Amino acid sequence: MCEHSGENPVAKMLYPNRHRFVQDNDPKHTSARAQQFFQDRGINWWRTPPESPDCNPIENLWHELKEHLRREVKPRSKEELIQGIVSFWETVDVEKCCKYINHLAKVLPKVVECEGGPSGH
Repeated sequence: MCEHSGENPVAKMLYPNRHRFVQDNDPKHTSARAQQFFQDRGINWWRTPPESPDCNPIENLWHELKEHLRREVKPRSKEELIQGIVSFWETVDVEKCCKYINHLAKVLPKVVECEGGPSGH
């Protein structure tokens, strides 16, 4: 383990112009032990609001999956549900994931402006 210098050397190397580590508010992520770990290692952790689906790109993907099932598949059996999920996942590619990740640039400033509340996006 490297000596603590107030900066995380890996993050500094990968992101020389600063970085922020973002994760959801699962209790194991927000425990005193986890917070101390971040602090001890100089990890620039962005403390997200208690419930922050706007800050989690996967939530938009889940929403798209649910809409696909509701509007297009309309499953009437377990098999149809499974096939609908599989057909949706076949559409998930790097471009789609980047779309949701890049959406954060629009959403995060709004969440900050709303003091952690929903951004409406």
